[in-house]
Amino acid sequence: MRNVKIVCTLGPASDDRATIRRLADSGMSIARLNASHGTTEKRTELVSRVRAVDTAIERSLAIMLDLRGPEVRTAETDAPVELATDSTVRFLESATLTEETVGTTHSIAAVEPGDTVLLDDGRIETTVEDTDDETVYARVDSGGELGSRAGVTTRGVDLDLDLVGAADRESLRLAAEHDLDLVAASFVRDSDDVYEIADTLEEFGGEDTSVVAKIERSAAVENIDGIIAAADGIMIARGDLGVECPLEDVPVIQKQIIRRCVDAGVPVITATEMLDSMVGSRRPTRAEASDVANAVFDGTDAVMLSGETAIGEYPIETVETMATIVDRIEGSEEYAETRDRRVPAADPGIRTDAVARSARYLAGDVDAAAIVCLSESGYTARKAAKFRPAVPIVAVTPNDSVRRRLAVSWGVEARYGSYSADIDSVLETAVESALAADVAESGDTIVVLAGMLNERPETDVANTLKVHVVAETIATGRSVVPGQVPAPIVRTAEGDLDGVPDGSILVLRPGFDGEFDGDVSKIAGIIAAESGLTGYPAIVARELDVPMISGATLPTSIADGTVVTLDGERAVVYEGDVTADTRGA
Repeated sequence: MRNVKIVCTLGPASDDRATIRRLADSGMSIARLNASHGTTEKRTELVSRVRAVDTAIERSLAIMLDLRGPEVRTAETDAPVELATDSTVRFLESATLTEETVGTTHSIAAVEPGDTVLLDDGRIETTVEDTDDETVYARVDSGGELGSRAGVTTRGVDLDLDLVGAADRESLRLAAEHDLDLVAASFVRDSDDVYEIADTLEEFGGEDTSVVAKIERSAAVENIDGIIAAADGIMIARGDLGVECPLEDVPVIQKQIIRRCVDAGVPVITATEMLDSMVGSRRPTRAEASDVANAVFDGTDAVMLSGETAIGEYPIETVETMATIVDRIEGSEEYAETRDRRVPAADPGIRTDAVARSARYLAGDVDAAAIVCLSESGYTARKAAKFRPAVPIVAVTPNDSVRRRLAVSWGVEARYGSYSADIDSVLETAVESALAADVAESGDTIVVLAGMLNERPETDVANTLKVHVVAETIATGRSVVPGQVPAPIVRTAEGDLDGVPDGSILVLRPGFDGEFDGDVSKIAGIIAAESGLTGYPAIVARELDVPMISGATLPTSIADGTVVTLDGERAVVYEGDVTADTRGA
């Protein structure tokens, strides 16, 4: 099971249901909707298509709506214009775009002479020479072709734009009304900006939607610890970050932010131009493959595709390529060594941290096939992911929204499932989920980490850690004599015990109403097809004090000599020997 998740941006190349399904089958876990393009009506239709695919597939598919944010863009134009190097241009808020005048969506008059104004992700660089009221005059240091709605960056200058404009309020309303899973907040500067997005979501009834803070400004890098504490997730938006900050600083910033996020247990997405050449090519460059690999080595929760899947010629092949790179890195010894060397410390003030960290090491010590987390809010599952165990994490939650939101967390396979707070129900659900997720087989060991049902997601609720052996139920009946025994089965029609090996579980076929002929001390347990608590077999079972159930029919596919576990108290027959479960604590 892949640990690092893949985020795909949907656009003209990928917004029909069939392509969304193929993206999901190829490895997409989160569908990103870019609010900077298209209309609210189109995004609403797209939400419906993604939800339909989520319902149709086994794995969870989340939706992330990426807000416009307080961005400044150039005016629209029918044809690109050429800004010549060493020419002078003027910037002002207008709908005009020519070789001499660059209209912008907002005024940039807060700049001063000597400041740098970058256009189109830094491809065109200008230096401010003078300002006159709302007009800015600048020299073009590095020219180029400029098209419609190109990004405008005033490096190091705060233009004091409203964080949540009218368009973003409409997007946040959409997120709340359609229970979208994640909202990516653009151009945040500090924790207050994160809280403002969360408050606006709550105003519209979307308080459960996770807020992912995009780190794309130098101010955000300076305030990263507060932002991580405030946000539900972090996106390292390296495109705008590379414009705001010196290019050579971006790889270091990426590693530092990922490390801080892992230590805090906050999901982190690495984004921008990861496989950019695949917009028009079937194969990425070697540098791009290394870029994806390095993000995985760094410990990122997810990697993101933008134009590659939104407008690219090969959206499916791009996702398949990214999945292949991730799988190769995760299967390497180098990745295992890096993961094991960077296990965070448990927060001394949070008990669930200690329990989840213990689950990580316990899984290794008992050679477990998986860690299964049962959690209503997803809190316990996120804590398990924080410590990057070497085995899959299966999260079971009775909340469908939580199931989808966990799609962004490292190593978590989230599944819907209801359960009660008693330990038997918890273990039964854990086993069913591990089998359904195909991460364990009957006889495998799992570590169960349970956060009991609680109305407060932030509450420290993980209070159960148990080693359990996966056992597939092959028959159920009515309890006659309690007890548990693993042994091979032997069927008998007439009660003849000759040839029955010592220590066998006797299986009585329907219609048996006779007595046993032979040494009954050979019997380790009895499974009777006929119902009843007082017949001859029940009397023998009580005298021998061996477990027995009645009204249970074993499938004919279970051959004589097959070892099963008879649990007389639960009136269940399990496949294989599950008595190793007694190691649980």
